[in-house]
Amino acid sequence: MVEKKPDSRGRIPTSIKIDPDLWKEAKIEAITRNMDLSEMVEGALRKELKPKESAEQARETMRLKRKHSGDDY
Repeated sequence: MVEKKPDSRGRIPTSIKIDPDLWKEAKIEAITRNMDLSEMVEGALRKELKPKESAEQARETMRLKRKHSGDDY
């Protein structure tokens, strides 16, 4: 595997294969948000790769929300 070097913005150039309709939709959305497609893809990847809340953490979060709303069971 050839090591890629970051560009001037610290990004690694890469290429992917993507459905043309999805690419077009994403490109339009990126323009609407005043960002480039790379930023949009990075954001989506970061969101997808973010650690998921465990079931125990979710229960604790719900318990705390109920407690603060006065609905503690």
